[in-house]
Amino acid sequence: MSDESQQLEDILIALMDKEDLVDDDVVAMIELHPKHRDDILQFYEDWLTADDGRDGPRHDSGYVPDISHLWTLTGAGRIENPFEHLSPADLKGIVSRCGLSLSLMTALEERAIRASTIPLLLVRQLAKEAKSTVREILQFLDQDQTTLASDFRSDHAPVKRDKISFLEAIESSSLSETAKHHWRNVSE
Repeated sequence: MSDESQQLEDILIALMDKEDLVDDDVVAMIELHPKHRDDILQFYEDWLTADDGRDGPRHDSGYVPDISHLWTLTGAGRIENPFEHLSPADLKGIVSRCGLSLSLMTALEERAIRASTIPLLLVRQLAKEAKSTVREILQFLDQDQTTLASDFRSDHAPVKRDKISFLEAIESSSLSETAKHHWRNVSE
């Protein structure tokens, strides 16, 4: 068994050992082990649908729990930009303290990056900097990408651009190779 699969097994066993496994436990484990994010979410989905032998309500075999609320908008309204109240100097300070580039911060503000690919470590730091919560930052980032003037054509509706992954944004940014290497490692 490889070290990585042994580590994943240890992570899943730690989750199973929880007396009452809740969303916050799963989020905390993903923050500790971001490279196993998909496996942890799959485990949690399986955990929620498992037949534990109790006489509780059962779901049919096609039931898939909706755990997207761990990172997506659940309210009816849109989440406002948590960075809009900050001055340009404040934003530059956040960029510096978080180890980002201005172009990467702009991509985050424009919601051009898929929220599910952004490391929770960075999301937590951004929430602290913006005096917000992790959930609000994730909900904001998960909304549709902002429409720019360049997306409009005089006789056509705006062009909806596809969001990119955090790794793609890192690779196309002006970050140093050292900083890119750091974010690659955190994202895996």
